[in-house]
Amino acid sequence: MAFAAANLSPDEVKSASAYLGLAGANIGDYAARMIKALPFAHCQIDTDARISLQGAIGDDDGVVAIIGTGSVFIYRTHGEIHTVGGWGFMVGDLGSGSRLGRTLLQETLLSFDGIQGGSDLSDHILAQFKNNPQTIVEYAHTEKPGEFGKFAPLIFEYAQKNDPIATGIVDNAIRDIEETLDIILTDRSRKFCLLGGLGAIYAELLDKRFTTRLSQPIGDAASGALALCLKRFAQINAAPKEAPNG
Repeated sequence: MAFAAANLSPDEVKSASAYLGLAGANIGDYAARMIKALPFAHCQIDTDARISLQGAIGDDDGVVAIIGTGSVFIYRTHGEIHTVGGWGFMVGDLGSGSRLGRTLLQETLLSFDGIQGGSDLSDHILAQFKNNPQTIVEYAHTEKPGEFGKFAPLIFEYAQKNDPIATGIVDNAIRDIEETLDIILTDRSRKFCLLGGLGAIYAELLDKRFTTRLSQPIGDAASGALALCLKRFAQINAAPKEAPNG
């Protein structure tokens, strides 16, 4: 699509260089496998967190919390970049939409089994699945994180109504996020940005020791990707070329 918009032949993809910021690029050999599969002459892949960090704070030191379908915390200290979380909702992504949705389904089943008290929210979810817990189990084993994340708005809606299950889920999510921020947000001079689909919601729920330090991002993930692309390939072009016999 980009080549078509620039009135270039799609065949020129094979001679082009590409820099990509992709979710999951930090897991296993996914990035290496993707590079091999793509048609570009040169390709570099970073995580989506990396391009978001660059877009939000540029080259400065600072902390970026990205909380949407998944969650990851990324920060730069004295030029070094560190990442916390981002391991996927089965074992990580605390506070994320997918993790909230997963917990809601778990709480609904506990309510159905009579292990914990139910609520209007758990009754609502059970009704969505035709009052059949087996349907919830089948759903949980087949759906992707984004589908679990679709329950997040409902959880926050019911939390505002003081629904016990919703408030419990939200309170635990806030605790997890603040626990992480307490570890990585120690330098009061550093910028702090809260991004992602749930970022604005958490910005109103976190303790003031965090919300009073929030900064507006200077750009978005796309601008961060562009800046890093220019840097990476400028470095490649500036590297000394190896002599034909050397």
